[in-house]
Amino acid sequence: MKKILAVDSEQHACALTRTPGGLHLQTGERGFDCAIEALGDGRYRVRAGDARREALIAQHGDQVWIHLDGRTHALQRINPLDLLAASGRGGADSALSPMPGTILTVQVKAGETVKSGQVLITMESMKLEVTITAPHDGEIAEVLCAPGQSVPVKATLVRFAAKAEGTS
Repeated sequence: MKKILAVDSEQHACALTRTPGGLHLQTGERGFDCAIEALGDGRYRVRAGDARREALIAQHGDQVWIHLDGRTHALQRINPLDLLAASGRGGADSALSPMPGTILTVQVKAGETVKSGQVLITMESMKLEVTITAPHDGEIAEVLCAPGQSVPVKATLVRFAAKAEGTS
């Protein structure tokens, strides 16, 4: 199954599959067999290729910390839909469609003031409901879509009013 992992804040696309001897991790062109064996008290024996080491592993939600060879590494699973939505947000002046789809609801109108993270639009794509949120506080200058409308990927859905000089 393909995953996106942030390892120490650096993103890596990888695929992890089960094998008779454990797991196989594929990252780009590199691939290796690995296994993790629980030893108790948060300690694990990790085998990656021919290397075998003990590690301390702690997890909270999608965040995992691995203490290995005197260093602690932070790993976090990234939802590909969240990553796609973030890449399609647009710049400071617009919000874009992260994928082709159909607009379900428009929750803002021109002239309205919005806060960062506020839901602007809900759309459906491939039976998934996706929310488009405000990337920052601001005023809506123009709404360029309506419920029921089909939109392509990276279509401008909302434009923000220009910020006045000296404001952040």
